[in-house]
Amino acid sequence: MASIASLSESDIDRILKEAEARIAAANGTSKAVAVTAPPATTALRAPQQQEQAVASKKEKLSVRVPSIPQNKKEEKDNAGKDWFNMPRTELTTELKRDLQALRMREVIANGKQYFKKDNRKDFIPTYSQVGTIIAGATDGANQRLTRKERKRTIVEEVLSGSNTAKFKSKFHEIQEKKMSGKKGFYKKLVAGRKKR
Repeated sequence: MASIASLSESDIDRILKEAEARIAAANGTSKAVAVTAPPATTALRAPQQQEQAVASKKEKLSVRVPSIPQNKKEEKDNAGKDWFNMPRTELTTELKRDLQALRMREVIANGKQYFKKDNRKDFIPTYSQVGTIIAGATDGANQRLTRKERKRTIVEEVLSGSNTAKFKSKFHEIQEKKMSGKKGFYKKLVAGRKKR
């Protein structure tokens, strides 16, 4: 006989009715309970269910093929209607430099203006746009930039400013530290000795 856990509710009802009929017959009561023979399909159901349970256990124990996990959140092409469908950032070398310059704006301001510290590891925003400022009709001629003063990127604009000498001297200072101890530094040192 099949185990109780593998029986369906209809099988359990049928078995209970048969048991009630046997008890009623043994007690000699006049109540007759009609008991029908089980259909052929239900008699075969229990062994089939056992075979399926064994087959499913085999499937559970089979070796899984590793697969690359899919991102749960699909990356959207734009920020959505609330953000005026701002497009996803396409990172170029110019944009990366501009974002780095914005992050180091305190250095560019030369201590005249202080900004909130930015501690983010990833300074590249997910969604962004770069635009150009267009002078309005109400701006005076003195407030507008000439064509020579207009630059394509923020970095070019910073380098065209008045305090570029500070940046250049700092750059050369860093390069000297990097080059010290290398072949170029040694050749320069030997060339200086020969002149004496």
